[in-house]
Amino acid sequence: MSFEDTAKELNDYVNEDSPVTSLYLKLGPQERDNFKYTIILKNMVKELKEEIASGGLDKEAADSVESDLAKITSFIDNPDNVTECRGIAVFSCAADGLWEVVKLPSVYRNQLVIDRTPLTGQLLKIDDEYRHIVAVLVDRKKARIFDIGVNGASEIMDYFYPGASRTTKFHSPEGKFEMRTGADYSAGNLSQGFGEYGFNRTIENEIHQHYKYVAEKVLDYYRQHKFRWLILGGTEENISEFSHHLHSNVSERIAGTVSLDLERVKPSQITDAALGAVDSSRSERHIDLLEEFKSKLATGYALDGIKPVWNALRNGQVRVLLVAEGDSQPGYICRDSGILFEDEEDDCTSDGPHTPVRDLVDRAIEVTFGQGGEVEMLTDEELKKGIHGLGAILRFTI
Repeated sequence: MSFEDTAKELNDYVNEDSPVTSLYLKLGPQERDNFKYTIILKNMVKELKEEIASGGLDKEAADSVESDLAKITSFIDNPDNVTECRGIAVFSCAADGLWEVVKLPSVYRNQLVIDRTPLTGQLLKIDDEYRHIVAVLVDRKKARIFDIGVNGASEIMDYFYPGASRTTKFHSPEGKFEMRTGADYSAGNLSQGFGEYGFNRTIENEIHQHYKYVAEKVLDYYRQHKFRWLILGGTEENISEFSHHLHSNVSERIAGTVSLDLERVKPSQITDAALGAVDSSRSERHIDLLEEFKSKLATGYALDGIKPVWNALRNGQVRVLLVAEGDSQPGYICRDSGILFEDEEDDCTSDGPHTPVRDLVDRAIEVTFGQGGEVEMLTDEELKKGIHGLGAILRFTI
């Protein structure tokens, strides 16, 4: 089943009888160091089990979740199951036979949640964010183009320009060129120099014809598929020369450059290098977004803190949700009004008790995804200080 089919099936899945357990787990270089991701998962499982033990689920539902957690833990503990990805999503409902694993190019935030539906917000957003990354590896004779998506890298062009490869040594065509010279130059030396110059100019022209052809192919592919990011690979000199041939519609999508040997590189290496470049580009975007956030606080087009941001989400105002990575906060939501409370004793119009929420940040992220908003996880410690857990840039004010 394709990623698109899997995502649609999960998005449409509803189970009124038994809860669905959803896991999103980061598997980047930092998390893979000494298998830290297994410790992260263990802690998340412990917290969820404590929540289950506190009540709220009947025995049959609790047993189903316990089976989910055991199966998920066993699956993640096997290193062979988590290769060639920077994140993974697992959806399970033991009582209904649901089990779906999706390897991902990235995960925004570690999540382990139970609900009556799969938690698909991150899945759909990651698909949108990483659906089309194009990597172009180029040197003066050859080019390889890869399309990178949630399923990894696939090569779409392997091109060799015959005219740019001349293996024979240059031999000056003696007597072919005639030119007046000054007294300081002999006719023989000038004839040889001018002939070599002409030959080198021909080679340079063929190289640029090669770059031009590849750039046109990249532009054609962009017009057909509207890729989001472009990664350039090769030596610094070759990348610089090639970049001058790119159409502005394409060049503005450059997320970064990588040093790779286009003859020996493997698709998995392409994927890893491209995702690293995109992540670096996103870090730069976070700086710009935080500046925009700060400038709009005074105008009312930005909000800081969990309560005001949640109220804006209730009204569909949030365009960009800024989240300090690692931040979480339990709380309560009024069943009737949807108003957020940090204390169960706060007044609420509901006839029944408030609905407890283990992590309001997770809930805010999912609501933002559902409303078509953007979610940006701030990982830099200095940038995280710019918001109080959650921040929002708004579409409109009320």
